[in-house]
Amino acid sequence: MMGRNDFIDFLRVQKRYSTRTQVIYDHAIIDFCEFMGISSSDNPMKDVTLTGLRLYTGHLLEQGLSAATVYQRLSALSSFCNYLVKKEALPDNPLKLLIRPKKGRRIPEFYPEGKINGMIDKKETAPSQVQMMIHLLYATGIRRAELAGIRTGDLDFDRSLLRVKGKGNKERDVPLSDGLVRDLQSYMEKREVPSPWLFCRKNGDPIALTTISKMVHRELSAEPGFTGKKSPHVLRHSLATHLLNRGADLNSIKELLGHTSLAATQVYTHNSFEVLKKAYQKAHPRA
Repeated sequence: MMGRNDFIDFLRVQKRYSTRTQVIYDHAIIDFCEFMGISSSDNPMKDVTLTGLRLYTGHLLEQGLSAATVYQRLSALSSFCNYLVKKEALPDNPLKLLIRPKKGRRIPEFYPEGKINGMIDKKETAPSQVQMMIHLLYATGIRRAELAGIRTGDLDFDRSLLRVKGKGNKERDVPLSDGLVRDLQSYMEKREVPSPWLFCRKNGDPIALTTISKMVHRELSAEPGFTGKKSPHVLRHSLATHLLNRGADLNSIKELLGHTSLAATQVYTHNSFEVLKKAYQKAHPRA
């Protein structure tokens, strides 16, 4: 029988989904099975009805979960069902007829350009590990996991490039500015722990994702002018928004960020439009 564990193995081996995504999918299946009172081991979707799915959707919304989270849970279940259909363990996907709650479109947060540049430029000596993290996250737009996975061999100072391994183990080259190259070289000369990882713990092991988030949050919280969420991902959003505001085209930003589709990049046009609207209201004689 095709069960939950087979599906998660498929996501890990064939789809090469991240550990976090695997956990999200696994939790969605387990939670649904617990609600329905069925086993999650052997083809738990074989007797699922549209009525049961509607009841589960209502249950999630009553728990106070956002529409986006409910949509994510149902999408995970739908992917599981599609997998079972392909393996001929299920005749059809029962979620095809389910109306899912609309996710809405959340405009990404971003920091003021001047605040970030001022913070990066004010250092007087070689950057600390967290300062180097923030500079690299903002200058390249890489993800937190991509930052944690950088090895010193991924840096090509002669060509001013960084080789990044993104989602699905897809690699891309990200350009490095002259100032960023100088900071990276200074940081690597000053660091005391020999390690193949650019950012590491005291024993040389790669730094944990949660540790990166805590370090960045603490550093940004200590700076005036940084409001809202303080995270590596907002630095990524900030770069994309600032590039768009300065006239960069969407396809270039898409390649830089490692997005698989242009739709994922187009969300930043909402931020750009807000900037344009404010400029219009401020400058137009009849606004």
